[in-house]
Amino acid sequence: MREERFIIKVVEMHYKQGMSQLEIGKKLNVSRTTISRTLAQARKEGYVQIKINYPDGAMTSTETILEEKFHLKEAVIACVKDGEDLSEEIAFYASDYILRTLKNHMTLALTRGVTLQKTVECLAKDVRLRFLKVDDVKVVPLMATTNIPLTAEKSFRLAYSNYLIDEVAKIINGNGYQLLAPQYVTSSEIKEHFLNEASVKEVMDLARAADVAVMGIGTVDQNSAIINAKLIPVEEFERMQEKGGTGEILSHVVNKDGELIEDDFEGRLISLSLEDLKKIPIRVGVAYGMEKKDAILSVLKGQLINVLITNDNVAEYLAKV
Repeated sequence: MREERFIIKVVEMHYKQGMSQLEIGKKLNVSRTTISRTLAQARKEGYVQIKINYPDGAMTSTETILEEKFHLKEAVIACVKDGEDLSEEIAFYASDYILRTLKNHMTLALTRGVTLQKTVECLAKDVRLRFLKVDDVKVVPLMATTNIPLTAEKSFRLAYSNYLIDEVAKIINGNGYQLLAPQYVTSSEIKEHFLNEASVKEVMDLARAADVAVMGIGTVDQNSAIINAKLIPVEEFERMQEKGGTGEILSHVVNKDGELIEDDFEGRLISLSLEDLKKIPIRVGVAYGMEKKDAILSVLKGQLINVLITNDNVAEYLAKV
């Protein structure tokens, strides 16, 4: 009982009285290491049993399953109650991830899209910006740009990459860079001409060296971002569908296993290659909704992302598939 008494004493002081290991060591005249070993022994022998009461809607176990299954650095799963806006919840988690990964002298790379637009709007309202102190953050696009159509609503302006890049740079007091080239050109020769232009090459090199990339994931159906942006004629789009196109990332179309669809479209697309994308240390895919489940799965299988932000229904599907 002498040894047990000491263990119980330490457990009482740490877990019930809230004293730190250092404080207990000083009070009992032993080293902090001794206290740490005693607490470990208490857990091993059953004096202490830890129970975690998760709040309703917590998806921690599913996140762990996805992280292990798809070799992810992190899975972030959004849950909403009836009446809540899922897109706002996704945008919060995406903007939160950006904020907590920002560091001095880093490069943040982004794609376009409505989900990214909402993320930027959420980022602009985050109260933590008051305390954000980072220096020399570069914000760059991962692909060339399309102009906002004349018929589009002004509210969708930030869904287009060059506008979005400037806005993020302004929000975090960083330096924004633009790819001054069309996203899709009429021939591979014109593409090479643009890529060899000094101003374009400089920004593409910055994108290749990015520390963090945050990207939307698209479908290959009639609501595809490629179609909505009027990037390619419908017949070219249908041809890539017939070749097994399942998902889209950086406007590259991939099959169900995350492999690039070989097509003439690729030779005319000005976007960071998937090989270069995979070299970026942190690659965040942001997508939600069951209509995107197969597109998300294809990108995961191709290991094109290593952080996933999605919603609970999609996460449960991915965990079981």
